Amino acid sequence: MLNYIKEAIMAPSTRSSCSKVNQTLDKDPDKHKNLKAPAKMLGYKITDNERTRKFGIGANSLEMLLQKAQLKFPLQELHIYLAIDGFEVSDEEYFNSLPAQTLFIVAGPDAVITTDADFEFEKMRQQSPLLKVADIFYDFIEQHPDKFRRMITEYEQQKQRRALDNTKAHLSLKAEHVEWFEGSEERFQSKEEAMAVRAQTRVRGYYYKTKEELTRNPLYRQNAKARQIINSVLEQFRYLLIGCDYFSMMFNRKCELKHEILRQHGEAEEPDAASVPNKRLRQVIKDYTTRNAILDEWSVSLCTDLGDFYCQGSYSDNGNYCSLKHTINPYASRENLILFQVWNLDHQIELCRTILPTLVANVQELVTQPQRKCALHNKRVVDVSVLEYFLEIFSLKNLKLVHIVCHEKVQRTNQSNGRLLCADCHEYRIVQELMQVQASEITS
Repeated sequence: MLNYIKEAIMAPSTRSSCSKVNQTLDKDPDKHKNLKAPAKMLGYKITDNERTRKFGIGANSLEMLLQKAQLKFPLQELHIYLAIDGFEVSDEEYFNSLPAQTLFIVAGPDAVITTDADFEFEKMRQQSPLLKVADIFYDFIEQHPDKFRRMITEYEQQKQRRALDNTKAHLSLKAEHVEWFEGSEERFQSKEEAMAVRAQTRVRGYYYKTKEELTRNPLYRQNAKARQIINSVLEQFRYLLIGCDYFSMMFNRKCELKHEILRQHGEAEEPDAASVPNKRLRQVIKDYTTRNAILDEWSVSLCTDLGDFYCQGSYSDNGNYCSLKHTINPYASRENLILFQVWNLDHQIELCRTILPTLVANVQELVTQPQRKCALHNKRVVDVSVLEYFLEIFSLKNLKLVHIVCHEKVQRTNQSNGRLLCADCHEYRIVQELMQVQASEITS
């Protein structure tokens, strides 16, 4: 009865129209299978690069998210980036692969994205009184370099006349030399631990600088293939740094492997064995790098067993010799430890002017000239020389410890040795094997 009433009420034209639709669908049953239902709405979070405001937004497409983000952050040209790593999200398919509650950063096309890790590090830096003082200190150096050099020279002359007490240099533990551990060193139990962390902090700074410069480059922003290669390079840098414990041994006097500069001063002895990081993943990577002799030559200490550091001379000296014979022992006193902050690790091949532009140029060649042949084996190139770039950026192969007076701020002529590699290149094989080692350790 109900069906009869519905048919009676339905107008003839409507019945005819419905019938035509049904006939069409019956004739082509696969056509209506391709009609997609609207994507499910998911919740996401958006914020600005400074993290001043944060909003929850529901969207079922990248376009909808961009439209809603524009209402919250009315920028002239709005782009969205993953907060976790700073990668720009511009592909609908990739967007659909992201889970709900993903945090996006809303910014312009040329913004230098502050990732979650960078944001937390900056917060820590702002909250640290010692790091604030360091910022002021370095501002003064940049604005008055000649005056600062003169002040340091005069101070060191006075120090020599006063013959500062170094009788506590050999002491190691906090309980033995309490005043040395004032300020930011208070959390450490030994001088060696504190100095190792200082070395790691400097090396980490080079990693953040490298990441910032590479990810702000237009090639990274505009070319998906280049972005993938650069992200892979940064990941390999990170695992190589884990393998060498961020070169913590550079400032650690208990490291038995010593830099060759100490032999010039009659301080270095042949080591029995190298120290190894204690965490399992670091141990696995370290074992691999040691087996292949990747980093051993540069995993050395720059100081004597007592803690004496020697300036390696200015760039123009072209060697490990300081004509002014600068030396310092930060283990001896709190005063010396503070002064040690103005001793710099100087890139002989410049980081921002030479190494990173060469790396970017190599990536561009790899993307635009995929058929290019390796100069050594005449086979198609597959990657950049990650290990060579790593050594130039982070290791003592290219870094010299110098007193600030010997840190020459001049443009240099030496070039990076980074290049493109094929699958037969030894450097390519050992880095790829290293990444496989760490990957299998993580999954096991």
